[in-house]
Amino acid sequence: MRITRPVRITLLAGTMLVAGHALAAAAEPTLAEEAAFRAAVDRVAGVVVRIEPLALSTSSTGAEAAVGIGPSTGLVVAAGAVLTTSFAVPDDVVTAIVVLPDGDRRAATVRARDTSRGLVLLAVENLADPPPLEGVLRESLRPGQWSIAVGRAWSAATPSVAVGIISAVERAWGKGVQTDAAISPMNYGGPLVDIAGRVIGVIAPLPADTAGMTEGTELYDAGIGFAVPLEDVLAVLPRLINGESLVPGILGIGYRSRDAINGEPVIASVRPGSPAAKAGLRPGDRIVRIDERHVGRIADARHAIAPKYAGDTISLVVERDAGEQKETIEARATLVEELPVWRRGVIGVVAWPAADQATGVSDTGLRLAWVLPGGPAEQAGLTAGDRLDSISTGEDAAVIPLDGPDAAAGILAGVEPGQSVMLRFTRDGVEKEVEVATIRQPGEVPAEGPPVEPTQVDPLAGPRDPVEVVRLAAAEVADPPLAVIPRGDGPVGLLVWFGPPHGPVADGEATPWKAAAARHGIAVILPGSAAKDTWSRSDVSGVKRAIASLHARRPIDPARIGFAGSGAGGAFAWLAAERLGSGVGGVALVGSPLPRTATVQPATPNAGRWVLLGPGHDDAAQQRVAVDCLRLERAGHAVGLLSDADGEGVPADLLCRWATLLGLL
Repeated sequence: MRITRPVRITLLAGTMLVAGHALAAAAEPTLAEEAAFRAAVDRVAGVVVRIEPLALSTSSTGAEAAVGIGPSTGLVVAAGAVLTTSFAVPDDVVTAIVVLPDGDRRAATVRARDTSRGLVLLAVENLADPPPLEGVLRESLRPGQWSIAVGRAWSAATPSVAVGIISAVERAWGKGVQTDAAISPMNYGGPLVDIAGRVIGVIAPLPADTAGMTEGTELYDAGIGFAVPLEDVLAVLPRLINGESLVPGILGIGYRSRDAINGEPVIASVRPGSPAAKAGLRPGDRIVRIDERHVGRIADARHAIAPKYAGDTISLVVERDAGEQKETIEARATLVEELPVWRRGVIGVVAWPAADQATGVSDTGLRLAWVLPGGPAEQAGLTAGDRLDSISTGEDAAVIPLDGPDAAAGILAGVEPGQSVMLRFTRDGVEKEVEVATIRQPGEVPAEGPPVEPTQVDPLAGPRDPVEVVRLAAAEVADPPLAVIPRGDGPVGLLVWFGPPHGPVADGEATPWKAAAARHGIAVILPGSAAKDTWSRSDVSGVKRAIASLHARRPIDPARIGFAGSGAGGAFAWLAAERLGSGVGGVALVGSPLPRTATVQPATPNAGRWVLLGPGHDDAAQQRVAVDCLRLERAGHAVGLLSDADGEGVPADLLCRWATLLGLL
C-alpha cells in the first residue's frame, strides 16, 4: 500500500447563469458523480471484508463454545493481516471470522491492538497480499473534499456505501479526520476513500470527549464520523504486525486553568515519578512548544501529545519565572503507558472560595476558613483566618504565589503524602514560614467542618428562612428538580442527592435538607427520575441542566461538588459521576455497593475522588462493600465507611458536611 500526492479531479458539466449565480445542469453531473462514486468503491472493494467476532459462551453443562456477537467491517492491509476496530472486537474477544468478498470464511485471532485509536489487527491464515491501494497524504486533506465510507457488514457479497464530504481535519485531538458521510457500526473498520478511490483512512469510533462523548459510538448516524488517517496507520503497521500493542502516551502534568480548551498552558501539577518530573518540569512552567508545534493554549498542548504512544519521546520548551525575568527551559520526555498510583496529599486546610470576596479573600493568597483538627497545618500552628501566601516543594523549587485554591491544589497534587512542603502565611500583618509534612487525604468525614458566612438579615424585612427552595425550571423540562439554596451571594458547594427512583420529586422532599444546607452552606439538588421504577441515562442529562441552571442563580464552587444517593440511587450516583467526569470530586453510596458494571479508573489530580460506602444490610452486601473499598484504595482514591447510624433515613448533615470538605487542601 502506498501514499502518493493526490491529483485534483474536476468534473465538467454544463452551467447556466441566473441572477449572477452559476447553476449546474442536473442530469449530466449526477451521472458523472455516480460513475465516479462507483469507480471509487470498486477500487477498494476487494480489500473490504466482513468481520464476525466470536465470544466464548458457557452452557449449563459448563462447556464453552464460541458464539457470534454481531458483524462489522475490516480492511485487508497486508498478507495475513486485517485491520478492524475495538467495537467489532472488544477487549474480551480474541477470535473472529473474516468473510472475504468471494464468500470464503477464514478464522482470525487478535494479533495486536492500538488502544489510542481503537484499532485491532487480526491475524488471518493463508490470506494473500492485498491488491495495491493508493492512499491520501494527510497534508493534502481539506474540508469540502468528497469522502465515501465503504463497509461490508450488511452483506458479505456487496459493500455498503455512504457519501459525504470531509467536514474537518485534525479532529479527536489530532487522531482523526471528520466526515459527514453516514458512519455506523456497519462500516467501522472499513475505508474512507476520496472520489478517486484513494484511501483517506480507516473508519473508527473515536471519542468526542469535549462534548462528553467518551465511547466514540454515541455519534452513531449523527452526521459526524471519524477515520484514522491511513498515513498514521501505515506508520505503526509494522509494529502491529509484529504483535506490539500500542497504548496512549502519558506525560504526567495538570494545568492551572479549568478551561481545557482555551486555558493558558501553565503547569499546575507534576506527577511524582512521571516523565514530566524526570524531565525537570515544575509547577508554574508555561509550555510554549512541543516538538515543532507552537503552544498558545491547553488545546494546542493536547493536540501535540494525544496522538503519541507510550515509548515516544517529545521535546518541550517551557518558560519559567526567574525573579523578574523569564527563563527558557528545553526538555525531553519519554511518554509512558501508566503512572505510579497517585494518592492525594493534603496539609489539612479548607480555604474560602477564591471568588467569595464577602468572606475576606484577598487578591493574592488564600484566607483559611478551617483547619483540620490534629492535621499537619494545625500541628504547625496555622489557624482559621490566616492567609496562606505560597507553597514551595523544595529548596530549589519556585515559590508560586497562590491566587486561588486551584493553584494550591495543583502544587500539592505533585507532592507524595509524607513529603514536606514550605508554607508562607500571614497573620495580623506578620509574615511567617513553616515546614509541614503532608498526609494522605483522610477517608473518614471529620466530626466538624468549615463554617459558613452568617446570614445577613434585613431589619426591615424581618427574619427569613436561611435557605430558599426553588424549582430549576427549563423550557424542555416537564418536571424540574428541586434545589435547596443557602442565602448569600458567594460561591457554594453542591450536593446532588439521588434517592430511590419514584418519578418527579415532590416539594416535601426538600424538608430534610433545609437545616443541613443552611448549617454547612451547601446547595442541594434533588432530581426526579424520568421513570417511576428506575434511573436512566436521560436523568443524567437532566442533572447537567439542573447544575447549569443553579449556577446561573448562584456561583458553584467547582472544588466542592459531590454526588450521593441511597439504594438504587447510590449506584446511579456513581454512574452519573462517571458520565459527568472530573468535575465531581466525591461520591457517597448509602446502603449500596458500587454498581457491578462500575469501572474504577486510577485516581489522578483531575479525577481523584473521595468515596463514602456502606453500610451493607446483609453479609453479602458487606462483603461487596469490602471488595469495593479495596478496589478504590488500590486505585488511589480516598475511601470512608458509613456507619449504621449514618444510613438511618437521609444522612443530610453528614453529607452536607462532607461536601464542604471536598475542597480540602
